[in-house]
Amino acid sequence: MSKDASKIRQGLNLTEERRKAKLEHLLHERLGLIRGFFGKRARVCGNPGCRCARGELHEAKYLSATVDGVTRQVHVPKRDEVTVAEGVKRYRLWKKLRTQIAELSDGELALIDELCVALLRAYPPSDPIPPARRRGRKPRRNGR
Repeated sequence: MSKDASKIRQGLNLTEERRKAKLEHLLHERLGLIRGFFGKRARVCGNPGCRCARGELHEAKYLSATVDGVTRQVHVPKRDEVTVAEGVKRYRLWKKLRTQIAELSDGELALIDELCVALLRAYPPSDPIPPARRRGRKPRRNGR
């Protein structure tokens, strides 16, 4: 086979290994995911004798997420702060890995198409049939 086909196969194997590693990470997730943004805000209560009047503001933690185009915020009690913060962090990582898997899959499809073209033989030799044109959406090519 051609040298190009060999390099394409190597690239395809490498891409598949990367995709599998990211998928394995997702498959091993056992703890809950929490969608949204975990934040804190500080406020003044308005009581003139309170510590917040001297600058020591009251701090509250909240979870914020958009539901049907409307941002919804809920108070997170102190006992749930760590659980919610970690769940939000795991959700963000999940979404990031999902995006990376999709990009790698698109890259694999592009490499498969390249390999097909590299393996095509012209037939009949006098008037060969050209390779098929690609249909559908084009895969994203990250750095290639």
